[in-house]
Amino acid sequence: MPPSAIVADDVQAVLARHAEAVATVRAFADRSGALRVVLLVDVGDGAAATMLDCSDGALELTDAGGAWKIAAGEAVDAPPRPLPDLRPPPPTALAIDPETGELEAPLGAVANLGRAVLGLARAFGGRSVATADFATRDPAMPITIAAREGEPLVLAAGDRRFVLPDVAR
Repeated sequence: MPPSAIVADDVQAVLARHAEAVATVRAFADRSGALRVVLLVDVGDGAAATMLDCSDGALELTDAGGAWKIAAGEAVDAPPRPLPDLRPPPPTALAIDPETGELEAPLGAVANLGRAVLGLARAFGGRSVATADFATRDPAMPITIAAREGEPLVLAAGDRRFVLPDVAR
């Protein structure tokens, strides 16, 4: 989104309207060690989803009213929604070869990350979608896990996409 589309006014009103989602995305990012978390919240009735994009604690929120940048230190007056247990492996424990699809990780680590990302999407229900980027041994090759209730989990690395086995449910 071009910077001109980002408006700085009414941040407090936006935070009040989306406080729980902001708190939940921040909590997920903090507890999971994710490099980036994106949540598309299904608001129902065919309305456009609300998007929260969080990196390094800073968040960009886009809804039908516009887009706002929310600084990492900006206080939010709401607790996060419940999230599943988050036990992220250290980046040095994850490696992927996007050409072959060979994934190297401790037993259950990717399934745990997948359950966590799915838990974030489930926390907001409907057709909400969550994605999270996780560091690997190769800083230039993070993995992204995408989840939506009722659909297979997808792991992406580089320009390749892989459907994860149904072990993360």
